[in-house]
Amino acid sequence: MASIPSQAPARPDSAVAVDGPGRTATRSRQAPAAQLGVAAVLALGLSFGVALYHARFGFTSAWRRLVAVGQGEGLRAHALMLAVASLLFAPILAAGVGLFGQTPEANVSPLGVSVVVGAFLFGVGMQLGGACASGTL
Repeated sequence: MASIPSQAPARPDSAVAVDGPGRTATRSRQAPAAQLGVAAVLALGLSFGVALYHARFGFTSAWRRLVAVGQGEGLRAHALMLAVASLLFAPILAAGVGLFGQTPEANVSPLGVSVVVGAFLFGVGMQLGGACASGTL
C-alpha cells in the first residue's frame, strides 16, 4: 500500500508553512517586480475610477438621461465599454496567460461568510448613503 504524503509539495513561487497537525497552508511569495506591476494596475484602475466619477459616467445618470430627455449616448457608452472589456478578457481567460505571472481562471464558489458579511456591509452603506442607485431604477 502506498503512503500518502502529509504535506503538499511546495510550488517554487510559494512559501509553505504548517497550519496545524498534518495540514499546510501556502502563502504566495511574489517577486518585487510583480508587486510593483500589481500596484501599477491598481493605480491605473483608481485613476480610471476617479476620471469616470468626475465625468459623471454612471449607469443611473445614463438611464435617467435616456428616460427624461431621450439621450441614449450614456447607455451606448456603457454597452461599448462592456463589449470591449469582454473582447479583451475572453482571450486572456481562454489562453490562461495573465499579467505579472498570475494565471487567470474562471471559477464559481459557494456562498461563504465573506459574501454574507460583504452584502450586509453594502446594505448598511447604501442605507447610510441614501440607497443603491441601480436598485432604485
